[in-house]
Amino acid sequence: MRRVDPVASPLLSIVIPAFNEEDSISRDVLRQLADYLAAQAFTYEVLVVDDGSDDATAELVESFAAENPSFRLLREEHRGKVDAVRAGILAAGGRYHLFMDMDLATSVEHIPEFLRELQRGADVVIASRAAKGAVTIGAPASRFLLGKGFNFLVQALLLSGIQDTQCGFKAFRADVARGLFNSLLVFEDSAGTTRGPRVTAFDVELLVLAARWGYSIHEMPVRWQYYKTRRVNPVKDAYRMFSEVLHVWLNDRRGKYRLAATPVTHSDRMA
Repeated sequence: MRRVDPVASPLLSIVIPAFNEEDSISRDVLRQLADYLAAQAFTYEVLVVDDGSDDATAELVESFAAENPSFRLLREEHRGKVDAVRAGILAAGGRYHLFMDMDLATSVEHIPEFLRELQRGADVVIASRAAKGAVTIGAPASRFLLGKGFNFLVQALLLSGIQDTQCGFKAFRADVARGLFNSLLVFEDSAGTTRGPRVTAFDVELLVLAARWGYSIHEMPVRWQYYKTRRVNPVKDAYRMFSEVLHVWLNDRRGKYRLAATPVTHSDRMA
């Protein structure tokens, strides 16, 4: 494998939130990602953000990063995925930022496609398991139906035309990512409220902000592999996520996302 030394300003920063990920790491996912990235022509860094794991996740990542200087570990208190991703985004130094899940459910082979789309001028690029050309492997019917129902609600209330808000593989221009994550309202701060794994609808609020600020959102079909997990409670998580979507909808109806901040304009980018 080609050894990659860390660079001060990589082209791409990849952020991976991690909470009790011993099982995924035991599948050698970090090695798979490192080997794939080492074969690419662009410069990169990988920030694994440990969300206060109570297993050996942080130690395993730290050990891997010691031998792979393009990887680094950020330790955070347990506050949930959105806070872990936000911490990684704010610490990242790349021109473009991408966050993805530790299990590599979305194929790493899509990384260059997303990067090219950003370089062509897209503000936000999101993975879709529902767009034409997407391939989904192994998902049970119950998971498929819940996803369809959730997306129907999201499209009806907030994001017409976006077929999959929840796939954990999204890329942004760096300034766009920082602005969006710093302006969330429903998911502004989870400190002191999170216990154990928690599935949320933070992606919906993120994309609503992007849409209301006039950013372009490109939905890209991906190859996605289902991995069984104990983290998802279909009934409890579905109820919570529907409640969160309604909260986002109320904020949107009150115009809060248009007032939350001033997005970066094209002339600002070129300055």
